Amino acid sequence: MKQRILLFDAGSCTGCLSCVTACSMAHTGAVSPASSRIHISFDPLENRWPAVYCRQCTAAPCAKVCPVEAIRLDERQEYWYVDYERCIGCMLCIDACPLGAMFYDPHHEQVIKCDTCGGEPACVKVCATQALAWGDAADR
Repeated sequence: MKQRILLFDAGSCTGCLSCVTACSMAHTGAVSPASSRIHISFDPLENRWPAVYCRQCTAAPCAKVCPVEAIRLDERQEYWYVDYERCIGCMLCIDACPLGAMFYDPHHEQVIKCDTCGGEPACVKVCATQALAWGDAADR
């Protein structure tokens, strides 16, 4: 089975933040950039909108550093997610992520990361410019 991942084309992104809104709504039922698993910001030097989100690393440094194994692979081995029944809130995973894609949600007082919405990313569904796509890891 090919691994599916979230793909991003910075050149197509307009910075509308629909993906941020959709993500927070899908996970918390509220519009809150702090609760979104994808962060978009403007880079004035490059004149583009880079996205920061979990790229579903094969080696997953966040999972390796977790003392209680709360960052786990789903049963199909397709995406990493935080098991909040196990998470103790140590936040070691935030420091371990080489992409800065583990975040702290101050509203819910927990670490968060993209879990691909279980394989149906809400952000992709609302991206009008198709800067976000759901594709094969080989297309990375």
